[in-house]
Amino acid sequence: MKRLLLTNALIVLVLLAIVISCQKPPKYDNTPNIEYNNVEIYSSLENGLKKDSLIIVTRFEDGDGDLGLDNEDLQVPPFNQEGNDQNYFLDILIKKNNVFQPLELPFTFNPRFFRLAPDGRVGPIEGDLRYSGVIIRESDRVLKPGDVLKFRISIRDRALNPSNTVETDEITVLK
Repeated sequence: MKRLLLTNALIVLVLLAIVISCQKPPKYDNTPNIEYNNVEIYSSLENGLKKDSLIIVTRFEDGDGDLGLDNEDLQVPPFNQEGNDQNYFLDILIKKNNVFQPLELPFTFNPRFFRLAPDGRVGPIEGDLRYSGVIIRESDRVLKPGDVLKFRISIRDRALNPSNTVETDEITVLK
């Protein structure tokens, strides 16, 4: 009797393991989709001046996994053509008179991120993109303590399909 119970329990465990291991991969569109997650703010003093470092976190999904560019991609068309060497697009918006408007800067924040499936596999991927390096210093004189910002973000895959566009929550800088 004990042996029968043990055998039945073992059969149930094996069947359960088979069912769990046969999960189908998620079905995502081949056009990337992003979702705003959060902004992490780290404030510090640098030579007696305030500095805010930001990390913007967006969630992504892509059906064929063709997100990111590596250095080899940048050597061939279409990525070696103007504007196609970037895949992360960031607009900074500043609140003026209770309305957000683009912040005019002498430079742009359109970096790129490296391949998220570097082994070349094709298939659905998901995860978080963490953009860091937006550093705001009190000495820059572009922003003042208490200015309120938002960021507008989109990405693009290697097939040049643009994602949807998301905006972050409001953040107050140099508090």
